Amino acid sequence: MPLPEFAGAFPPKPWDTAQDGYLIHSAWWEGNTEALQEIYKPGGTIPHPHPAQFRGGIVGRLARFWWGRPVLQETVRLHIPAPSDLATTSADLLFGQPPSWLFSDGDTSDNTAAQERLNDLLDGADVLATFLEAAEIQAALGGVFLRAWWDQDAGDKVMVSAVAPDAAIPQWRYGQLAAVTFWSIVAKDQRGTWRHLEHHEPGRIEHALFCGDDADIGRRMPLAEMDATAWAADLVDAESSIPTGVDGLTACYIPNVRPARRWRNVPNLSPLGRSDFEGVEQLFDALDEAWSSWMRDLDLAKGRLFVSQELLEDHGPGAGATFDKEREIFTAVPADGGALNDEKGVRLVQAEQFLIRVEEHAATCEKLLKQILRAAGYSAGDFDEDAQTAAITATEVSARKDRSARTRARKILYWQGSVQPFARTMLELDRVVYGGSYTINADPEMKFPVRVDQDLLSLSQSIANFRTAQAMSIETAVREAHPNWSNDEIDEEVQRIKDEVEVMVSDHTGDFDPADDEQDPFGAPATTKKPDDAAEV
Repeated sequence: MPLPEFAGAFPPKPWDTAQDGYLIHSAWWEGNTEALQEIYKPGGTIPHPHPAQFRGGIVGRLARFWWGRPVLQETVRLHIPAPSDLATTSADLLFGQPPSWLFSDGDTSDNTAAQERLNDLLDGADVLATFLEAAEIQAALGGVFLRAWWDQDAGDKVMVSAVAPDAAIPQWRYGQLAAVTFWSIVAKDQRGTWRHLEHHEPGRIEHALFCGDDADIGRRMPLAEMDATAWAADLVDAESSIPTGVDGLTACYIPNVRPARRWRNVPNLSPLGRSDFEGVEQLFDALDEAWSSWMRDLDLAKGRLFVSQELLEDHGPGAGATFDKEREIFTAVPADGGALNDEKGVRLVQAEQFLIRVEEHAATCEKLLKQILRAAGYSAGDFDEDAQTAAITATEVSARKDRSARTRARKILYWQGSVQPFARTMLELDRVVYGGSYTINADPEMKFPVRVDQDLLSLSQSIANFRTAQAMSIETAVREAHPNWSNDEIDEEVQRIKDEVEVMVSDHTGDFDPADDEQDPFGAPATTKKPDDAAEV
């Protein structure tokens, strides 16, 4: 599948529709209040549905978003970073503990060499950081691409990077990624907007440079025309491609959650997946409005003094008048109609201080946040930092975080299904570029650790009680305490525990034979004979 013939508007249809969706969710993810106001104002950049769907009501619908309302007076608008918290939490749930990579027995002819190189490629801190970045993008924008790259002058292994879906144009085959074109704006000058396109397909990577404007891709230009792509000009062949030497695709796509509800009937967009923010935008908007109202109460509740004209010191025509709050003695003034009047009589100074509706606002924000978490598929327990909830049982912990656990398990399936073949391609590519004597006959397995939510103190007490009751073996106890250990690590720990127990509890029986001594160690006879005249029972 060669590089598509791009011409005219860019991104092309239907990716321009997807780009509008990415724009909205990106603004919520970034917390960019100016972008939110621009998107949701009537006639803004939000994608308009077909007029027949909202006949006569589309402008009003957009205006009902709080961020879309015009600002008629100076007011405070605050954004609560709930969207970014969702994306960060999703990444932490997936990669808070690093996954492990392994080949099953018989997968390779040289299992040890392939396993060691696989660990070098994917077990490093740099790869884990990339996976965390990718998982956050995945949650916010509905999916993420991983791309393999290498530079023999900069490193000694094939590397992996994350690419957001708003910078890619994929090509699908039966819902699976068959090829993808990554694009980026590398420069803007008087000649126009320069875009670098990197097209990945099985067996090769094609590079192209285009010069156009912000909305049009323009004409294809030589790679050497810009410094940002000059490096590729020396590496590509006559077809502007770099052969990879492997049959697999040097990129993969991990959807966040499928199906993509808003694009399920749009060709080429339905395999993309949906964001954690989809369908939750109005709740984000309501949470920001409630929080801003709370902050507005703080501003309105500031103590203010209303002073009669008679107490103001006139500074002359055009200079205004002021009131000295530190003044102790005032000149007598007449209590005429110019003073502040109420039912209690005449007052020269009146103080006003409104109440702050703390409980009402807090309850509203809490309810909105819980609805956001439920709609996005997460448990409130993963966001609850209340110290009072710390002393709960393991069963209660599991129940409070069950929804997040189900969402995590669902996303793990997408990661395993997409990244395991990609890991094999990376290993094969690394063998071609950097050399290696191993062979690969199957995809490596990506194993995610078990999520451990139970308090260590309660876990140790439970294990101790089971061991005391002789209802749990040493091996089972070690597995309960370390659910993410491998079988080899479990066996080694069990053996160490047995060795320590043998040292601490010596065998006092030895080769002692009671028949060799008529007396036991405490002085009692070794055997007791029954008297001859004892009655038979």
